[in-house]
Amino acid sequence: MSDIRVRFAPSPTGYLHVGGARTALFNYLFAKNTGGKFILRIEDTDLARSTDESINAILRSMKWLGLEWDEGPETGGAFGPYFQTERLDTYNKYAAQMLESGHAYYCFCSQQEKKEGDEAQQGSKYPGTCRSVSLAEARKRLAAGEKAAVRFKMPDSEIKFKDIVRGEVSFDGSLFGDMVIIRQDGVPTYNYAVVIDDALMQITHVLRGDDHISNTPKQIAIYEAIGFKMPEFGHISMILGPDGSRLSKRHGATSVEEYNKNGILPGAFVNYLALLGWAPEGDREIFSKEELMTEFSLSRVSKSPAIFDSTKLKWMNGMYIRSLSDEALLDAALPFMISAGLVNGEEAKDKREWLLKIIKTIKSSFDLLTDAPARAALFFREDYEIKKDDPEVARYIENKDITAKVIEFITDEINSMPEYNPAGVKAAIKKAQKTLGFSGHDVFMPLRVSLTGLSGGPGVNDMFDILGKDRVLLRLDNFLKKYIR
Repeated sequence: MSDIRVRFAPSPTGYLHVGGARTALFNYLFAKNTGGKFILRIEDTDLARSTDESINAILRSMKWLGLEWDEGPETGGAFGPYFQTERLDTYNKYAAQMLESGHAYYCFCSQQEKKEGDEAQQGSKYPGTCRSVSLAEARKRLAAGEKAAVRFKMPDSEIKFKDIVRGEVSFDGSLFGDMVIIRQDGVPTYNYAVVIDDALMQITHVLRGDDHISNTPKQIAIYEAIGFKMPEFGHISMILGPDGSRLSKRHGATSVEEYNKNGILPGAFVNYLALLGWAPEGDREIFSKEELMTEFSLSRVSKSPAIFDSTKLKWMNGMYIRSLSDEALLDAALPFMISAGLVNGEEAKDKREWLLKIIKTIKSSFDLLTDAPARAALFFREDYEIKKDDPEVARYIENKDITAKVIEFITDEINSMPEYNPAGVKAAIKKAQKTLGFSGHDVFMPLRVSLTGLSGGPGVNDMFDILGKDRVLLRLDNFLKKYIR
């Protein structure tokens, strides 16, 4: 089992898509579960659309997800290079071998001639115009300056394979026609380059989306023509939006980086992706990455499409947020708090203990890291809103006598404290109940409303502790002047 080698081979023409990330994850988990190797290869032969920016974005997303590759860019390995544009000589070598063996031929058809031929056939199958051109004649035409692509002679027999996920699959090879494997500009096409790379990198299992299933017979034919050892193929069902259509931007974020920016934790995202098309035993849903590596098996990968549910992802993210230590959650939330202008990087270092108190207090109140600044803002700013449309808030604005007595009593107690601390505040609140003869509710609510503007939310004792003496007295006095007196 330790000989298993799988790969994820994205094209750097944009950000890492959710579907690509799920494919990468399944390959990664399969490799880790079996003690195999996970290889990252960049298929950058689309020269017009491939960019360094996209390569960097893909690598960033892979690292954010925690999908460490054993071989590939930045890591190296014995089977590199791991960029297709650095392997052109290898593709030409095997194309030359197939030209000599008669499995491929030079095609001199221009794009316009090919288009006309396709239309004549009323389909997309190449009519085989250049099949009869001998290799000797083709070489003479090339020497005379003509341009040619290289086409693979597709067998017209049935091509069958056993798919790990879908079982027996068969295609009629005659329906495909001869495909270009090296374009006139010398760049290999996908179905050709992927075979050369997978074979030479000793990939044992090709796990990918089922949108590639029609490519598999073409690739099998090339494997057989060259005499390469065949890998096993497994095609994973697509990820669909809630409306049953293919996941797209109209359903919301589609790239991994967007989910990072939208406040999703990487562990939660990996956990959620793993459940899109894979079913663990039992009804458990929350798994660490290490647990997924132990539990994952291809036998439980589903043939049916998976539905991406943003609401469930948000719920799962909330579960992860509440499972984090206060230290870890602060580290995760701090970039969002800095971006919102609540604190800067230097202040964050100096005020870390204070920030930890805030995180602990608001931890149960948000499911996305992007919501942390709004929950934390109450502790930073004195311009907090008094929710007068809340019946409980309105009640203690209207019951001026109760509210005034509570605020004035607590203010006097705080001012008379030898040392302001949580224990002293708790004692003062108990004393207010006993001295004023009010219920606990009638003491706590005026304090909560005046300190937070809310009838719920952070605990009163937490507010006293986090705000400190001066800011507590300021808020109590401001509320008293604005709403009670």
